[in-house]
Amino acid sequence: MALTVRRSNGVIVEYGGEGIALDASSGALDYPVFVTHAHADHAAAFKHPHLVKYSTEPTYRLLDTLRWRRLRNWSPIYLGRKVRVGDLEVTAHNAGHVLGSVQFEVTSPEGTVLYTGDFSMGNSYTMEAASPVGCDLLVIETTFGAPMFKFPKRREVALEMVRWAVMEAIPAGRIPTFRADSIGNAQEIISLFNSLTNVPVVTARSASWVSDTYRSYGHSLDFVDADSPEGQELMESGSCALIAPKGAKLEYENLETALASGWAAIMRNRARAFPLSDHADFRELLSYIRRCHPKRVLTFHGGALTRGFASYVRKRLGIDARPLTRREETLMGPVSKREVRLKACAEMLAKAVRIPGFEYTEPWLVREMARKGFTRGETEAALRRLLELGVLENTPTGVRLV
Repeated sequence: MALTVRRSNGVIVEYGGEGIALDASSGALDYPVFVTHAHADHAAAFKHPHLVKYSTEPTYRLLDTLRWRRLRNWSPIYLGRKVRVGDLEVTAHNAGHVLGSVQFEVTSPEGTVLYTGDFSMGNSYTMEAASPVGCDLLVIETTFGAPMFKFPKRREVALEMVRWAVMEAIPAGRIPTFRADSIGNAQEIISLFNSLTNVPVVTARSASWVSDTYRSYGHSLDFVDADSPEGQELMESGSCALIAPKGAKLEYENLETALASGWAAIMRNRARAFPLSDHADFRELLSYIRRCHPKRVLTFHGGALTRGFASYVRKRLGIDARPLTRREETLMGPVSKREVRLKACAEMLAKAVRIPGFEYTEPWLVREMARKGFTRGETEAALRRLLELGVLENTPTGVRLV
């Protein structure tokens, strides 16, 4: 009975025939889904009303604010409290990324998995930094997991943004316009301009909606919606800063545009950009891993630039690390002798479905095989093999002997 982790339309953690999905991207799941935060690439499970979902209340509120529909089958999860699924216990911890963002600690009788989701280790203008959580197996996002991603101190970035806005753009008759995510960086920019200047901040529609939700949770943000009479008056005067989502269409001619994103760290002045990020950078990722004291590390997220992050972990920290794939991983390493185990599982299945003509459901077979030490993935693979060999055949409700 092994605790396993694999990637399959999200991150799947299984133990003893039960399991959970973390930040699932598909509706084709039997497990309850735990959602770390409200960014669309992590909250896709909310597009599938039939899935059982857990998230913090702020995450749910943000999705509702952004007009996501059919937000059903949801239950709140609270920082420090446990949700039990079979022999698994799930605990939420602050992730420091955006409002309501959490990490999930998954505890089993065999050991503990920590799934970070997106996270940040530096106190920002709106969020407290994530705290390390001790674990056996760490599944960590590596969006900026390459040495080239070295973010300056947040206050230095903030002062440079303000300097550009009040000393260059506005005196030149242009409106400094920051392209940023509606959730996270938009509120950071509002807060830093409120703290460091008297320049009014105008926000495009979705950034306004999200910022109102931040306010409802106690964040002091002073901004004006661009579509309001006051917002239109400020835009006509030019004496303001504008914050708009990256893809928003803006019908103004006197805009001076800049990007606010961690990706600015590698843009080499090809465009006006500021490295304001709500993610951990390369150094912070390594520091976080060191402070969690995991036995193994599995990496996910990021592209070609961050593909080698696991090798940095092995070389610099001396910890077994590899990218998370569809292959099942345990606390000790990848599931070994797969063919031997699949053969053994198939033999056990053949014995379990011994009554001719009787239909056996897949959930029942998964539970039976779990009692014998096989994972859900192994049982599903063994069933496919028996179907291909013609030992079993599909029925409307399951399988039966041919």
